[in-house]
Formats: sequence, C-alpha cells, structure tokens
Amino acid sequence: MGTNKRYPHLGSQLAEERELREARKRGALLTLSAEQLRLNSQVVTVVPDRMNVWGLAWLRFGDTDVRSTVLVKRWTADAIGVEVDVDGDKLRCWIWQGACQRLQNRVDGWR
Repeated sequence: MGTNKRYPHLGSQLAEERELREARKRGALLTLSAEQLRLNSQVVTVVPDRMNVWGLAWLRFGDTDVRSTVLVKRWTADAIGVEVDVDGDKLRCWIWQGACQRLQNRVDGWR
C-alpha cells in the first residue's frame, strides 16, 4: 500500500482522533484547579477570535495521558487554556505550560 501524497499527515491525524476517542471513554478531561491557576493574581492573555495558535499538548482523560494537537485559547505565566475537538465536541481545559509545545500550524503536530 502506498502513502497519501496529497495529505501525508492524514494517517497521523486519524490515529490521534482515535486515541482521543478511546481516552475520553476512560474518563473526563482533567483541568488545573482554581488554586493551581491563581487567576485572581495572574494576568491572563486571551487569543483573539480571528487568530489561531496551535500547540502539541499532553492531555489527561481520567488516568490516560494523550498527546494531541490543541488550539490555544489563553495563557498565564504558568498555565495554558486549550481546546481540543473530540468527535465534534469542543473540550476545554487548563494545562501547565511545560505540557504544551507551540506549533507553527496545525499539521505540524502530525508530521
């Protein structure tokens, strides 16, 4: 079987989507607590709606860790608020900054 020359990242993208679906069955998407975030004493930067900032992040569903391409929505000095699409549901959570690597564009996470 050959490779997909038009969409070389498609196989990796579909594998990630399958992994997210399986992880979601094992538990809810976990997020940082209010105590960890300290939003009342931290400056929060919000990404404008017209702009997309992509990242490759470790997410935790129950006791299962998944590395996934995410849309960064906001951040503080310590944490990042991300959004991930699982079967059409947009799930949001806060993760530590060290758990996310910035991507130039969405498909870089699947290469």
